[in-house]
Amino acid sequence: MITHLRPIVSFAAVLVMLVVGGCASRPPASPELMERCVKLYTLWFRYGHHPTFHHTGQKARAEIALEDCRAGRYQDGLRELEILLQRNRIPVPAG
Repeated sequence: MITHLRPIVSFAAVLVMLVVGGCASRPPASPELMERCVKLYTLWFRYGHHPTFHHTGQKARAEIALEDCRAGRYQDGLRELEILLQRNRIPVPAG
């Protein structure tokens, strides 16, 4: 009889892990840091984005950096955006 309960117990264990994993705390939103991310992304897009050079990978890196910021990983996103600006010789504003 106990062997019949194994699938139910396994399912319950997976369900608990999904619920607990979904409740993981996110870093608090920071409007100031998000504003800086958007500002740096906008600068890069305006001055560093080259629509004719499609295969540099910079556009993907910039968009991933912006997504990092949206997910609360501000340090990673800001660092990448600053690197992209510096690589394109665009002055990084103080902040």
